[in-house]
Amino acid sequence: MKRPHYAWLVCLGGALVLFSTVGLGVNVFTIYQPEIIRVNDFTNAQGSWITTIRSLMILLSLFTVNRLCARLGVRLVMTLGTALMALSCLCFALASSFFVYGCAAALAGIGYCYGGMVPLSLVIGSWFRDRRGLALGLASAGSGISTIFAPTLITRLIQSQGLRAAFLWEGGVVLITALLAWALIRNSPAQLGLEPYHLGGTQAPVSPPKKAPAGMTPRYTLLLLIAAFLVGGPGGPGFSHLTVLYTKEGYDSGLLALLMSYAGFVIFLGKIICGQVYDRMGSRWGNCYAFGATIGGLLLCCLAPLQSLWLPFLAITLIGLGLPLSSLSPTVWASDLYSDEGYARAVQVNSLVYMVGVLVLGPLPGILADRFDSYVPAYALFSLMTAAALALLQILYHRLHLGGRPKTERKV
Repeated sequence: MKRPHYAWLVCLGGALVLFSTVGLGVNVFTIYQPEIIRVNDFTNAQGSWITTIRSLMILLSLFTVNRLCARLGVRLVMTLGTALMALSCLCFALASSFFVYGCAAALAGIGYCYGGMVPLSLVIGSWFRDRRGLALGLASAGSGISTIFAPTLITRLIQSQGLRAAFLWEGGVVLITALLAWALIRNSPAQLGLEPYHLGGTQAPVSPPKKAPAGMTPRYTLLLLIAAFLVGGPGGPGFSHLTVLYTKEGYDSGLLALLMSYAGFVIFLGKIICGQVYDRMGSRWGNCYAFGATIGGLLLCCLAPLQSLWLPFLAITLIGLGLPLSSLSPTVWASDLYSDEGYARAVQVNSLVYMVGVLVLGPLPGILADRFDSYVPAYALFSLMTAAALALLQILYHRLHLGGRPKTERKV
């Protein structure tokens, strides 16, 4: 029986990193947020500022992540990011003031960046010549796996042992995944005397380097960056405030934990589906899939005051299926709109502008909730932003004659 290429073990290592940094460190934090606000008597705006501080540190770290990966190697950077996320859990457990919560959030932001999509895209790009879309989808889906199981477990821990114990348990799990990631990930196939994974075996011809599409002017680059900025609303505070949205409208905490576990499953499924849609149907349909699902979910979030039990499940289903627009989609845009030589830089810039959007729009839900006593206005605004971003991207792809159904399997 032929052994699988080691590239798939690297993919597994990347999935473990995102399991901790994106899944436990960021997505599941929505379970902690209402309890942090309640226990410390914080305002809604202070609760939003905790996640905004995290976003600020992600943004600042994005300026250094490519350089660190080139200097230290992707393996060390991703392991370091995961270890910093474990340290942030310890700080959250010991926090007794807003300042300490801010410091913990800052560590989480650095860990998220160094163990996030930028280094993952680089290591997958090194190890996979073909099926990069599938590999990225599988690895990034690791964040969804943790979101399936962790919310219910964390809610029970908070109720039985308290907020501090829940953070300590999470930190221990994250530290274990850091050790596993170090054992699995290698910087490049050359370290093991291997070639990158590609279809057709070692005798298959090497694909020529991809060039940037003709007509990619600065004006079109601006359209792309505006779209990436707008995606920061639904992809960042839009997702992180889901539990406080429904908590504010009187939904039970046990139901919300179940909803977030379900969201993890849908996110896992959505990233795999999204990668396949991009691969098989082209980027225009892939964008329509991711953005359309997200817009539908955000609009359903606006119906939270109706107190229906099935509306939150439907809203989170659509948001989870569309959430790859904040992780997988920017990587696809970089692959479509830039050359192979400029791919790493494009991923970094797209991620940087996305995080600027998360940072700028991060306080918005809390500010609007303090003003209107509801998070619904924020979700209405996020749905409009998402629709505008989709329109800009589709105009860009149409003008450049890109993103149609591929004649052969694409190499994201």
